[in-house]
Amino acid sequence: MPDEQHKYKHHKKKKRWWKWVLIALGLFLLVDAVIVGKLYFDAKKAVDVTYKAVKHDDKRTGSVDLDNGQPFSVLLLGSDTGEYGRTEQGRSDTIMVAAVTPKKTELLSIPRDTLVTIAGHPGNNKINAAYSYDGVSGALNTLQSYLDIPIDHYIEINMKGLEQLSEVIGPVKVDNDLEFTNLDVHFPKGEVTIDSDNILAYTRMRYEDPRGDYGRQLRQRQVLTALVEKAASIDSLAKYHSILNAISASMKTDLTFDDIKDIVTNYSGAKNIDQIQLKGNGQMIDGVSYEVVPKENLDKVQTQLKQTLKLK
Repeated sequence: MPDEQHKYKHHKKKKRWWKWVLIALGLFLLVDAVIVGKLYFDAKKAVDVTYKAVKHDDKRTGSVDLDNGQPFSVLLLGSDTGEYGRTEQGRSDTIMVAAVTPKKTELLSIPRDTLVTIAGHPGNNKINAAYSYDGVSGALNTLQSYLDIPIDHYIEINMKGLEQLSEVIGPVKVDNDLEFTNLDVHFPKGEVTIDSDNILAYTRMRYEDPRGDYGRQLRQRQVLTALVEKAASIDSLAKYHSILNAISASMKTDLTFDDIKDIVTNYSGAKNIDQIQLKGNGQMIDGVSYEVVPKENLDKVQTQLKQTLKLK
C-alpha cells in the first residue's frame, strides 16, 4: 500500500510539472472556467508578448498538425540571463526536451555540462554553451543534432522570471533533502520556505550537492511544482493579472496563442508525463569538467524519442 501511495503522489507531481510548462504559455486558461472567460483577452495579449520566432535548421518535413494531434517536440530552456542583475546573455542552465502526444509527454532532462559538438565552434563544448554562443537558435540546432530529432518549438524563461513569479504567487514550502548554504542563505534539511528573496539561492546551488546538476534540477522541479500548486488555488483576478505580467516579462516562445489553444484542446493526455534523465559520467578533459554520455545511453534515448514522435 505505501508503494501505491508513493506511485500516486509521484504521478500527481508529474501532472503538476506539465501544468507549469503550460503556465509559462498561458495554462491559466485551464484553472477556472469563469476566470478564463474574464481573462481571455489579457491571456492572449500576454502570450502574444512572449512570442518570438527563431530561425534554425528545420529537420522536419512539413509543419506539425496540432489540429489532429500529431506528436511534436518542445525545447525548454531556463537561462541564467537576468540572474543577480545580470543583463548580458548567459547560459541555458536548465535544458529539457518534451516529446508531446495526445496521450502522454516524455520529458527529457539533459545535464548542462554534457559534452557535445557545436557547429561553428570547434573543440570540446558543454551543451549549455550553445545558447551562450548563438542564443535559442544555437541551442535548437545543437539539440536537434545531438538527439537526432526535429525540435518543433521552444520555451525560454530567464532566472529573473522565477523571482518575479515567486513574488507574485507568494512563499511556498518544499521538503529539502540536503542541508546546505548558498549565497549566505542557509537551508536546513526538512521543510523550508521558499520566497522571492531566496528562490535563486535554493534552485541554483549545485557545488555542495554530491548529485551535482542532477540535484539542482530536482530542486528546480520541486519549487516550480509548489509554485504551480499555489497558483492554481489563487482566486483573485488581480493576482492573475500580476502572474500574466510576470510571464510576459520573462518568457519567450515561438508557440502562438492559437497553438496553445490547440494543445489544450487536442492533447489532454499530455499531462501524463514520463520523466527521462540523460545520464553520463563526470570526466576531466584538458582541465575542464564535462558530463560524458555513453553512446549506448544516447542511442537509447534517441530511439525512445523517435518512437514517441513517430519518426521513421
